[in-house]
Amino acid sequence: MFFMIAPKPANSRSDAPLRAVQYIRMSTDHQQCSPVFQRQAIADYALTHNIRIVRDYEDAGISGLTLRLRPALAQLLVDVVCPTRKFSIVLVYDVSRWGRFQDVDEAAFYEYACRRAGVKVIYVAEPFENDGTPASCVLKALKRAMAGEFSREISRKVFLGHCVSVQRGFHSGGPPGYGLQRVLIDAGHGGRRPLAQYEYKSIQADRIILAPGPPNEAALVRKMFEWYATQRINATGIAQRMNDFGLRNRSGGTWLPRNVLQILRNERYIGTNIYSRTSSKLDAAWEQLPEAEWIRVPNAFEAIVSKHVFAAVQRKLDSGRRRPTRDEIVKGLRKVVEKAGKLTQATLRHYRSAPSVERVMREFGSLNDAYREIGYSPNLNPERSENRYIERRTERSVVSVTTEMLEQLGHDIRFAKHTSVMCVDKTLRLQFVVRYPWLIHSHVPYWVARWPDCFAVDFLVYARIAHGNPELLDFYLFPRGSLTPGAYTIVHRDEASRFAAFRHPDLKSLLDLSETVPLQVLPHTSCIEGRRNRATRP
Repeated sequence: MFFMIAPKPANSRSDAPLRAVQYIRMSTDHQQCSPVFQRQAIADYALTHNIRIVRDYEDAGISGLTLRLRPALAQLLVDVVCPTRKFSIVLVYDVSRWGRFQDVDEAAFYEYACRRAGVKVIYVAEPFENDGTPASCVLKALKRAMAGEFSREISRKVFLGHCVSVQRGFHSGGPPGYGLQRVLIDAGHGGRRPLAQYEYKSIQADRIILAPGPPNEAALVRKMFEWYATQRINATGIAQRMNDFGLRNRSGGTWLPRNVLQILRNERYIGTNIYSRTSSKLDAAWEQLPEAEWIRVPNAFEAIVSKHVFAAVQRKLDSGRRRPTRDEIVKGLRKVVEKAGKLTQATLRHYRSAPSVERVMREFGSLNDAYREIGYSPNLNPERSENRYIERRTERSVVSVTTEMLEQLGHDIRFAKHTSVMCVDKTLRLQFVVRYPWLIHSHVPYWVARWPDCFAVDFLVYARIAHGNPELLDFYLFPRGSLTPGAYTIVHRDEASRFAAFRHPDLKSLLDLSETVPLQVLPHTSCIEGRRNRATRP
C-alpha cells in the first residue's frame, strides 16, 4: 500500500511571516531620516525577509538623548516584557534612531532588555548583521559612540552660534521682562515690528532684539528704581504700593516682592545683554555658572533706566544681602549713640545706615546684651533692665534643656533665637517666654502674657518668675486661640488665675504634646524639674 504525502499549504505555520513592530524616531537634527523615509526602508527590509509589521511606535520631533522624554520607546520596552505580546522582532532604521545616549551602555542596556525577553532588535540600514558576534558588537559600540558624539558636536555649535548672536546685540530667547518687548528685524536691519507673546520669527535670516515696551510699563519700571534708590522702602513695600494703586503685572496678576527684585537686579534695563548665566547641555541638570563665564554685552539695546540709578539700587541690594560682622554691628551701634544720644529700637529704625533691630537681636540675643557689648547704659529703670536680662537668660536655659530632652527622644528641633520660637519635627511651633511680675502700688505682683501677632505659633510656653527671686514658679501652656493676638492678658494675680487649666508645675506636658514617646522617661535631675522643686520649696 502506498501513501501519498500532500504538500503543505502556502499559509502553513512554517511559511508564516515573522511578526515584528517598528520603532520610528525623528528629531530636528537629522531631517533626511524622516518618518516616511524610515518607514519605507523598514518596509522594504520586512518584505525581503518575510516579516509582517503589526504595530508602529513613533517618537516624532523628540531628541534621542534620554529615555525620559520618549513615550513611544518607553511603551515599547514595557510591551516587550508583556507575556501576551504578539511580536518577536523590533525593526529600527539605524543605531542613531534607537538613541543618541551619552552613555553607550544605556543604549546597550535597552537592547539587552529586549533580547532577554526573547525579542530581537534589527537595524535595517546598518551594514552589519545584529547577530551577537564580536564584530557586530564592536561595530554597534562604535556606532553608539558616534551617535552620542554627534549630539555633543551639535550642542557645541548651537551654543557658539548663540554666543555670536548675543555679542552682535541680538536677543537669545526667553521672555523679555516687564517694560521690554521683542522686536523683529530683517536681515538688512530695515523692517522693524514688535512681536506679540508666543509670536516668533519665521525666516531664518531675521533677528530679534529687545527694546523699551509700552510707555506706561517703562515709566513704572523707572519709578520702581527711583523709589528703591531714594526712599526707605524694600521690594515688599514697592509691591504693596503698586497693588494699592491697582497696577497689575504683565500677566494681569498682583505684584509680588520677588517680581520687583527680578526687575531691580536685571541689567537689561540699562541696555546690557547677558547670556549663559545658567547651563543645561545635553539634558543635564541646570547649573549656575560663575560670573566670569557670563557673556555680557553693554549697550546692546536702548536703556530704560540710567546707569547711575541702577548702580545705586545695586549698592543698596548688596548691602541688604551681605551679613555684617559682629564688629561692624558694634561700630554701627556706637555711631547711632553718637548721633542720637540714645539707643532704642526706634533710633535703629530711624537711621538707614544703622544695623537693623532684627540683625542685632540675632547677633546678641537681646538689645540689653548689645548694650553691654558697647558699654551703653540706657536711661531705664535699672531694676527693670536687670530683670529683663535675667528673663532672657532664663529663657535660653529653658530652651536649652527642652531642646536636649526632645532630641534625646528622637525629635528634630529647630530654634529661632531672635523670636524664641522652637519648631518640633517641622510641625509643632512653640514660643518660649519667661517673665517677672508687674507691680501694683509697688508691692502687688501680677503677670501678663502677649500672644504674638507677627508670626504664627501653636503654643505659647509662659514661665513665671517670682519678684526678687530668679527661680521659676510654674509654667502655662497656652494653645492657639486661648489669648487675643497682640493684646496683653493678665495671667496670674492675687494668687489666682483664670487660666488654671493651662498651668503646670513643669514641662512634662509640653513634651507629651510633641510626642509619640512618653515624657515620663525624663530624668528627675533635669533643669526644668529641678527649678520646679526649688520654686515650690518652703
